[in-house]
Amino acid sequence: MKKLLLSASLFAGTMMALSACGGMGTVETVDDRPIIHFDAASIISAARDHHLKMLTLSSIPRDDVNVPGAVEELQGMKADNDTYLAELEDLQHEDSSADEYKDLVIEYLEAENVYIDQTIENVYAGSISLPNRFSMDTLYSRTNAKVSEFRHEPK
Repeated sequence: MKKLLLSASLFAGTMMALSACGGMGTVETVDDRPIIHFDAASIISAARDHHLKMLTLSSIPRDDVNVPGAVEELQGMKADNDTYLAELEDLQHEDSSADEYKDLVIEYLEAENVYIDQTIENVYAGSISLPNRFSMDTLYSRTNAKVSEFRHEPK
């Protein structure tokens, strides 16, 4: 009986010690991805919205296009991009890969602005056909694929 009582108390004591260790401590996940100081996900989301709006514009019959409204919408997209470009212009990162990613995002935004300018010209000319998007889509894909490699922490 003494052995059973001793075994039970040792078992209970061990279990309490083990549960106290596990219950009190917390595990913090370490995120070792490079830090970027701009919200790349928002920029990519806006780029996707711009793309959908431009595709919608190209699907409208030319006679039905409200030219001033279309141009105003395109200029709004370009203003969004210009805001992002101004934010990114002087931004410096501690990690060179974060700066390279920032440069890729800037390259995409500049390519989209050129595309928007060409689209505005086409709208004024009465043509709703869109300029070639291949290089811009390639930049978008590269930018979107790399966004998860970084974590966003505002400065």
